[in-house]
Amino acid sequence: MMYALKEILCKLGAPEVQERGRIEWHYFNKEKSGIAGYAEIRLQAGGEELVAEMRHIRENFEDDEGKLHPVYTESFYLFAERTARAGYYRVTKLSLDGEDYSSPQKGVVELGLSVFHARALDISIRMVEQAFNKQDIVEPKEPPRDPAARLKAVLATRRAVAVEKEEWGVVVPFRSRSGLHANSA
Repeated sequence: MMYALKEILCKLGAPEVQERGRIEWHYFNKEKSGIAGYAEIRLQAGGEELVAEMRHIRENFEDDEGKLHPVYTESFYLFAERTARAGYYRVTKLSLDGEDYSSPQKGVVELGLSVFHARALDISIRMVEQAFNKQDIVEPKEPPRDPAARLKAVLATRRAVAVEKEEWGVVVPFRSRSGLHANSA
């Protein structure tokens, strides 16, 4: 499947890779002192290759069939090579949660791109949250067991932070499909 570089990067959720050459997101598991989620998009070999990778370890994860997994690893890998047509890349390999696809069809590639975008967004949101709560990484605290007490503690912390400094939010960029096609020409 062939894509213009700008189009594939927009679908992955990181058009700035075209200028930067690389972007990554990650966050840590406080209890295990290790990386819990990692996503990266990079141009390599002088821009001849595009690679997108993601690994996200989830605990107490319920899958689509309703089965509960104590630890579940979501993964993604995409490899695309630049074609003879300037600015275009052909996706030659895609792996999604352990299922490998060599020379994947358009539907599989589109699914993979949207799954990567959603999961990378989740990882980036968690990364930003940790950036504002660095003390929680250094000294993890045991949350209250009672759900009502846990909610009360979270709300109290948020109110205290909002009073001390401005309230922060996450803005998710959205571009309509018609705008994407108009700008990629």
